[in-house]
Amino acid sequence: MTGSFDSADFYKRLDEMYTTYDNDEIEKFLLTSLDNIENAAIVDGHCCSCIGCGGVDEQAQKEEEMLWAINRSHGIIVVLNELACFYRGVSRWKECLETFERVKAAMEEAHLTQTDNYAVVILNMAGALRLLGDREKALAYFEKAESILVKNETADPYTMGSLYNNMGLVYQDEKQFSVAAEYFGKALAYTAKIADSDAEVATGLGNVALAYFSAGDYDNAREAIDRSLAIFETLDDGLNAHYAGTLNTKAFICYHQGQLEQAAKYFEMAVEKTEKIFGQNIDYVKACRNCGTVYNKLGDSIKAMAYAALADAAERSLQQ
Repeated sequence: MTGSFDSADFYKRLDEMYTTYDNDEIEKFLLTSLDNIENAAIVDGHCCSCIGCGGVDEQAQKEEEMLWAINRSHGIIVVLNELACFYRGVSRWKECLETFERVKAAMEEAHLTQTDNYAVVILNMAGALRLLGDREKALAYFEKAESILVKNETADPYTMGSLYNNMGLVYQDEKQFSVAAEYFGKALAYTAKIADSDAEVATGLGNVALAYFSAGDYDNAREAIDRSLAIFETLDDGLNAHYAGTLNTKAFICYHQGQLEQAAKYFEMAVEKTEKIFGQNIDYVKACRNCGTVYNKLGDSIKAMAYAALADAAERSLQQ
């Protein structure tokens, strides 16, 4: 059978693409992969015309066609999910949510709505909705994902940690900091069970730090954020996808404690890391605006205007 989808090869090639930090090429690879799967055709390997071959084994052919269809459906779901996550990373929200809806529909058509994989897609959609500010719908999706994963009892610690971390972020956005801290604690408990989980531990510590700070516990906030940054500095040559977010948290804490020079330093690092990893996405815009605010406070109008101009240009580009 030809035209089958090899998920191991796809993920290997996608990982290689992400190391280039070339978003145009990454998108092209994902769209081409999707097009190849959707337009693939099964090639019948059975002989039906040779004398003495015995003709077609109809049962075997039906089984082969069924396996091919299952493999094709799996491939479409895998690639669509990665494409949606890519759009989320570069702040292309319309395409992000449209693609997640396509993944969700494909899984529902395949009767996969009670599987862990479906729950993960719902989790990813919820994460995008949270970033767009639709916290009510995001929480509903997170709770739906939680109900499936808890019922199945087969999810790995990484998935459960990600779920509870994201739920904590929703409650943090809602300024329910004690509830947020509870979910962040659940997330770290699962994360600690994962081998080589330094990046996830560092991300969790960053979230805990912000929750502590928001609750007025400044000493624990500083301790948690410094532990987080120390880990991120050692990962992926300083280019881990979550490093920039933690730098923003450190800068935020410094700013609100009146340490403006330190705040400017960490916001500028966040600008640099975000652009390098994701390009000029919405987080880049926010970091530039934060830099502008800090430099205004410091009385450096030239740098303040420069960062405001960078933010305006990137925002215009995202709106096109």
